[in-house]
Amino acid sequence: MRNPALLGMLLLLAACDPGDRPNASGGPTQNTTPVVAATAADASIAGPYSTVDVDYDFGRMTVHDEITGDSYESDIHGYIRYPEDAEGPFPVLLFQHGRHQTCETGIGQLPVLVGDDNCPNLAPAITPANSYRGYDYLAENLASHGYAVISIDTNDVNDNDGSAGSSDTGALARAELIMAHLDAFRDINRQGGPDFDQLTGKLDLERIGIMGHSRGGEGVNKTITVNAARDNPHALHAVFALAPTDYVNQAVEGVVFATLLPYCDGDVEDLMGSFAYDNARYADPADPWPKFQILTMGANHNYFNTIWTSDDWEIHGTATDSHCGTQSSSNQRDTPEGQRALGQFFMASFFRYFIGQEVAFADYWSGLAVVPGSACPDGAAPCDDRYHLSVHPGQAQRLVVENTLTADSLQHNALNLPVTFDGFADYGHCTPEGRSGEGCAVAEPTFSTAGQVYLSWEGPAVYRTELGGLDARGLDVFSLRVGVSLGDAANSPAQDFDIVFIDRSGSEATVAAASLGAALFDPPGDTFSVGGSEKTTLNGLHAPLALFNSVDLSQLQAIELRFGTTDAGTIQLTDLMFRRL
Repeated sequence: MRNPALLGMLLLLAACDPGDRPNASGGPTQNTTPVVAATAADASIAGPYSTVDVDYDFGRMTVHDEITGDSYESDIHGYIRYPEDAEGPFPVLLFQHGRHQTCETGIGQLPVLVGDDNCPNLAPAITPANSYRGYDYLAENLASHGYAVISIDTNDVNDNDGSAGSSDTGALARAELIMAHLDAFRDINRQGGPDFDQLTGKLDLERIGIMGHSRGGEGVNKTITVNAARDNPHALHAVFALAPTDYVNQAVEGVVFATLLPYCDGDVEDLMGSFAYDNARYADPADPWPKFQILTMGANHNYFNTIWTSDDWEIHGTATDSHCGTQSSSNQRDTPEGQRALGQFFMASFFRYFIGQEVAFADYWSGLAVVPGSACPDGAAPCDDRYHLSVHPGQAQRLVVENTLTADSLQHNALNLPVTFDGFADYGHCTPEGRSGEGCAVAEPTFSTAGQVYLSWEGPAVYRTELGGLDARGLDVFSLRVGVSLGDAANSPAQDFDIVFIDRSGSEATVAAASLGAALFDPPGDTFSVGGSEKTTLNGLHAPLALFNSVDLSQLQAIELRFGTTDAGTIQLTDLMFRRL
């Protein structure tokens, strides 16, 4: 069902701007006024239910490493938080933390090696690192709105999961552990059990959502393929990978998928979640479910988990980095509380929409709304320059104009129609090489695995992709992903270009790309190779087709990207497409 609030916004865009009407000469019309987007529903507000949590231990199981063939034992331990005195059934969510020490000193969180999850509780000197309790702020919020949230302990996996290259870094073991927990609660829903008779028949297991953080993100991604191969699979519907690793190059298919990339991540500094997103886009061309990527400009790796209190940025970076360094007066870092607030917005709104089907959150995930003040630093909106959303719809909701998967995109687009380049100082096709960020010389590192086109200009230049009289009626949005190349000093402090729709009669409608949001930012920070944060990423720009209604949308001849608004620059782009909401 279409969202009435979003459709109302589109109608307002169509009606209120005089620049949307043909001018007297019949020449091109132009819209440079910033698009005033809707504000997303606030996910921070507590729901009507009080909640209760129960810690559980369902014994031990054997888990495996897919690369080495090794196996080891793991506890099936965690807790569930759910609404108290509510009827249900409750949609089910499961959280999995990432790799952290099992046992630590009470002061300074220094790791203590004890082996196999056996940490004595000798507080304040030595304490267990109960990472599975680190997302309770999110579990409490979701349970108050009627969800049952399971958060599982993976410390035994952390004690055995090995290093990248010599093992699967725990991906299969984490997936097997998730399956065991879901199996147990499927049985509880059928017949109850010790401490859980009150949940008999109270769990809605028809649409399950899972979230994994760090290596847990790789674990939930792996869970999708493990679950699909089972004789009696669970109804996994939505996956949120929070600052995930991607050592085994997974492509998440058959579910709604979102990944969040913290720009100031010093642990997964190469933003491997972008690889998972890029790989998922076209892995199965018939996949009906959407994929999302969120870049957050001030977040680090750890602060999403309340147990992980150390600032991981300096694992990779320097304290003086101009964007992420905490000793820099210009740093744009989130506080731990602010980072959890933004994490709560993205994860809670994602699950409440795609699992709970609460349509109030549709606006944000369409790409046409900005975050509420509760997700902004110090609670002050607007802050759309802090977050960048890319949207890749399911097969039936998209019409891809150009995917730039190969160098053939320099000659023809995904519609097999001509593409031309006029006036550029340089242009070409490149594919970044994942973890190194190499492969696109105009911007190294570029953290992506998507084939992309780069365009450099020193004066007026035009990229044109033919549409052949395309009928775009019934479509709602034109979008593309774009990154500003860090290798071109002309890009500072930001960039702009025009998006021009041309119909068969030759009429034109123009929208300034920078009016659509803040994705055309000059990558901030110091040089990455010496501990800085500067890196190019590809982020979404989303233009409601109502902005182009001065042309005949039933007969679109071409789209042009016209450069020269700024004197010079270089950008990288991919995924030009029309979308249905």
